[in-house]
Amino acid sequence: MAKPEVEKTAPLPTKFRFALIENLLQLLFPDRCLLCRSLLSPASVRPLCSKCDSSSLPIGPLCTCNCNPERDHFQPCGCLKPGYPLRSLFALAHYEGRWRNLLHDFKYRGRRSLARPLGRWLAEELRRQCYCRPQIIVPVPLHRNRERDRGFNQSALLARQVAQELQIPCSGLLIRSRETESQTKISRRERLLNVRGAFLCQAKIEPGTTVLLIDDIFSTGATMSEAAKCLQRSGALVYGAVVAFNPPR
Repeated sequence: MAKPEVEKTAPLPTKFRFALIENLLQLLFPDRCLLCRSLLSPASVRPLCSKCDSSSLPIGPLCTCNCNPERDHFQPCGCLKPGYPLRSLFALAHYEGRWRNLLHDFKYRGRRSLARPLGRWLAEELRRQCYCRPQIIVPVPLHRNRERDRGFNQSALLARQVAQELQIPCSGLLIRSRETESQTKISRRERLLNVRGAFLCQAKIEPGTTVLLIDDIFSTGATMSEAAKCLQRSGALVYGAVVAFNPPR
């Protein structure tokens, strides 16, 4: 006697499988506020509770020339000089208080899971403010020795998450061609010299391509500006975006 044919069910498309997995993870591990760890509503757009959200409004675009440090929020002023490598900078928060502790957890204490909520929020603000309309996203690279010691590149994790949310290609166009001293304990002048010529572009970029350069923290801007200069030499229009802005004192 012939066995009855069993109707085969077509597999779910990849995007639906990912959606199911994400919903399951959301059920098992609900999102919490980045700053106070209270549970978030499933409808929350930002990874912050209402109390923390009201005191953590995104900074938005900044003047990278820092021509007037006394002006509130370092808003754009139109003073950009022709040929300046970094055309503008977008930041979510000031590098102080709980944000400083959060970025230290992410960068130095191995909390890679922070890349997802931070990257998603950064992408949402970039989209909401129509910032620069990038064609490609590039992370600021670490030297391979530093990345091996740390176990990851926090800027690359952020960049991939932003690219995924914005549905824009993410590329490791830049490499750190030589190992440099840590920027945290040297002066601004020493920082500029420390990273000079430290980046190489691995492929040609179509002239006029808008590139969004992603890093975690912007302080003096030496690292991001040098990376932007390398991309600019290939004809790219380079904009920057970071989680935290640490204005020079």
